[in-house]
Amino acid sequence: MRFHWCSPLDESRVLNLLKDLVSTNSENPPGREIEVAKVLQDHMEAHGISSTKVGPRERPNLIFSSHDGEKGDLVIHGHMDTVPAGPLETWTRAPFEPEIENGRVYGRGTCDMKGPVAALAETLIMYTEERNEKPLVMLATSDEESGCSGAKAVAASGLLTGIKYGVCAEPTSLQVLVGEKGAFWFKVVADGKSAHGSRPDEGINAIQRCIRAIDMILSEPFPYEEDPLLGSPTINLGVIEGGIKVNVVPDKCEAQLDMRIVKGQTPEGLQVMMNKRLADRGIEGTRVEYIHGKPAVRTPTDAPIVIAASDAVHMITGSKPTLSAATYGTDCSVLQPKVGILNVVCGPGSIEQAHQPDEYIRLQELYDSVRVYKRIADHFSE
Repeated sequence: MRFHWCSPLDESRVLNLLKDLVSTNSENPPGREIEVAKVLQDHMEAHGISSTKVGPRERPNLIFSSHDGEKGDLVIHGHMDTVPAGPLETWTRAPFEPEIENGRVYGRGTCDMKGPVAALAETLIMYTEERNEKPLVMLATSDEESGCSGAKAVAASGLLTGIKYGVCAEPTSLQVLVGEKGAFWFKVVADGKSAHGSRPDEGINAIQRCIRAIDMILSEPFPYEEDPLLGSPTINLGVIEGGIKVNVVPDKCEAQLDMRIVKGQTPEGLQVMMNKRLADRGIEGTRVEYIHGKPAVRTPTDAPIVIAASDAVHMITGSKPTLSAATYGTDCSVLQPKVGILNVVCGPGSIEQAHQPDEYIRLQELYDSVRVYKRIADHFSE
């Protein structure tokens, strides 16, 4: 029988890295990942793990391996950027000076997702120290919060090609998510004709045209494949701008909408369908323009990564997770379709804390996540 030595979890090492990461501002925008990447890189190099950089020098993505550049079946991944702290008066603590109180660590990025990244780093250090036969890969990306350009650069590099499974450490309170809705952000643009407000019949009101187009889009559903976990698509009207003065007929109006899409829908296909419906309904002078999009992703519930993650959470926490899907987006929306990696999303911290003032993560959950990730990694090392 082969003896397998288990490296111990060093809680102080996880906590100290988390503090260092939070103290290093990486707000996006504007995108300041180069400094936080250096913190992470130095930490891993201090434990004998080198990295490969992908992407722009100022906004690097880091790939680490337990076997110096080699790949196995599994990648564990997270992002290094955070959303901006926002107005400081909304915080009761300094967002970049991490504080510990009542078993929680407070600061921007503690749960989304510098705490999870610290947990991934500890997992890889422990795994590397054990000298397993199969490599484990860790990925830390830039620019997840504004379009996943870091994950796109990594996918295009080909360096993860061949890896079968992934664990995205976004905060889920250690629940297991097996998919996520996609996104289609688009503009409804309406053109009109300016005229004096007292003579509206001499102009064409672009705001009214835009409202008609929006009403059509919101009131008539678009086809999709039903999935009990992904649910139904949603649309939110987020911005509308038009007109220059109350007594001028507006000749331009533009609205921005956020559609969360599911299987059977693509941003490109929806744009074509919306523009065709506008033409068919005779809503002149209006069009739908693309802003940003990514597909929905879904991992089968019987996939090995889902079973391994669910078993690991059950074993470590004592609670069997209920499988669900995310309404928000992650790097999985790039790595799954472009590289072929089947992912689960499972991480410490609550998504309700993400992007909020006084963001925090519970230390016990942070440490438990390392044990969960390590158990998943051990499963795929066999």
